[in-house]
Amino acid sequence: MTDRPSVLILEDEPLIAFALEDMLLELGSKDVRLATTIAEALRLLDTHTPDFAVLDVNIRGERSYGVADELSRRGVPFIFATGYGDAEHPEVLKTVPTLSKPYGPDDLKSAFAAATGAVDKCDTS
Repeated sequence: MTDRPSVLILEDEPLIAFALEDMLLELGSKDVRLATTIAEALRLLDTHTPDFAVLDVNIRGERSYGVADELSRRGVPFIFATGYGDAEHPEVLKTVPTLSKPYGPDDLKSAFAAATGAVDKCDTS
């Protein structure tokens, strides 16, 4: 993990995606790439492996677990962000930190720390 991580966001709600992007940049991310569909996220992963990812669970009626599997395969830490809680996650993903919407920068920092074990990697202070 770098000091200023690159982050993939998979989020289909534009207002949430842009707010999350702003939070990540304020917290020290250097490069934030946004995907609004599962196919777009997988295409981005064809050309770039991020340091970290934030995945909305429900993307236009589909679950983002395929993207989660690909990130896991590459050893990329990630968190889920959802309005549905974590009760629906498959057993293999039960330990992935999950942010409940709405969330703020402190929630994001805590989830980042839980996913990476790096308490201050996403902090510019």
